[in-house]
Amino acid sequence: MKVEECHSHGTVHIPMSCNLQEVARQMAAQHVGALIVTDLGRQNHIVGIVTDRDIVLGAVATGRSPGETMVGELMTQGVVTVDEAADVSTAMQTMMSQGVRRLAVLRGGSEIVGVLSLDDVIDALGRDWSMLTAILRSEQNRERTGSVQTPLHA
Repeated sequence: MKVEECHSHGTVHIPMSCNLQEVARQMAAQHVGALIVTDLGRQNHIVGIVTDRDIVLGAVATGRSPGETMVGELMTQGVVTVDEAADVSTAMQTMMSQGVRRLAVLRGGSEIVGVLSLDDVIDALGRDWSMLTAILRSEQNRERTGSVQTPLHA
């Protein structure tokens, strides 16, 4: 399975100049827990990542105003990336070796097209396992009903 088949698509990045309140609004609107932070002055150059946990622990818990705190003040600098054409197993190895739960998904090495989260991977693999289970159940049902045909041997 390829990364492009299971990553979150759409607008997944936000300019470094936004405040945390706008970040939270974007996360809510997109139903995501992280956004890639970009520097618009450098053609959407990736500079970091901000998560909902960053907002809670870095601003809310410490009394900082989300409306006055800029995303660049709390983001984690640097982002681990994966190409959308990569295998999911490669992405999982990258997550494991880098100790991260999310990867920025790139097309052509520079265009941000989404984020692959551990949740995305689990969901995709879960669908595959469900299909395998359905195959087994189907075979068992055919055996029970006697509709299994015996192969002919020469």
